[in-house]
Amino acid sequence: MLAQIQTQRMAERRKGGTMVQINGEQQDVALVAGKTLLAYVTEAGYDPVGIVIEKNMEIIHREDFDKVSIEDGDVIEILHFVGGGQF
Repeated sequence: MLAQIQTQRMAERRKGGTMVQINGEQQDVALVAGKTLLAYVTEAGYDPVGIVIEKNMEIIHREDFDKVSIEDGDVIEILHFVGGGQF
């Protein structure tokens, strides 16, 4: 299953095009391309301290969020941690 997802992501990346995929949702490249990851997650309401970002299957270090830009054809996953609860 993981290999299938990786193959699909690589095919999407090679296609390029006019879309960026963020958390499985297609985004219009005109709205997000050129923004840094930090700018995007801040605008989207995430707390940058409590998230992990994967860009094109590569984990981006938190200190690089403001240095890495979103580009046409990117596949981005934003994971946030939720605390609390009982077992």
